[in-house]
Amino acid sequence: MKVFALSDPHLSFATPNKKMDRFGAQWVGHPQKIAARWAEVVADGDIVLVPGDISWAMKLEQARADLAFLGALPGTKVLLKGNHDYWWRSASQVRAALPPRMYAVQADALRLGEVAIAGTRLWDLPGISFHDIIDWRPGAISEERTIADEEESRRIAARELLRLERALAALDQAARGATLRIAITHYPPTDAALAETPATRGFQEHGVQASVFGHLHCLRRDLPRPPFGTRGGVRYSLASVDAIDFRPIEIAQV
Repeated sequence: MKVFALSDPHLSFATPNKKMDRFGAQWVGHPQKIAARWAEVVADGDIVLVPGDISWAMKLEQARADLAFLGALPGTKVLLKGNHDYWWRSASQVRAALPPRMYAVQADALRLGEVAIAGTRLWDLPGISFHDIIDWRPGAISEERTIADEEESRRIAARELLRLERALAALDQAARGATLRIAITHYPPTDAALAETPATRGFQEHGVQASVFGHLHCLRRDLPRPPFGTRGGVRYSLASVDAIDFRPIEIAQV
């Protein structure tokens, strides 16, 4: 069995006014790209991690078409809430609406065979920046944060780190006897150079072997080396669809 990841599909089957085409030619027809490339690499016995920004829907009923699209693709899927998943109000409601062989994690963990998976959304962590690896296209608007914005962001980050602690504690319970421990977050838990953060320390303390995340888009194509990598025995993988050419990336094989 293989474990794959694909994040930030930003689907909009019931909200056609939210198509991603305006973000570049690579996004034109992107659901069809995802479906075709997913089928090329994922077998029905595999697991695919989808850590956030799944649907542009505002309500769960609107998101059902997007969930059905993912549900029809090969493999077992594990979903996580992203910052744009406004339709995801509670984990229990989402779990009740999911198609077969689709699971959701939210500040908790689950076990699928030899794989234990913990997940929480996370947030922008203080001191972590991705400004230098993003392709800031002409005309892009970047709003400066006020002091109040920064204080609110730090408050949310602190809350999300507590939720990460809960998820990792749940992982310890779920992972007894498991071969592989994975942590999925929507926001990156470290920067491109793998700086130490409370999240990276938590991963090492709880025996996480792979960290998978999304959120980042429009990475520069001229970077001297691919961002992220391995730190302290944990492999960090960015899985945003436009960073992986809309094809699920392999995380592990068990």
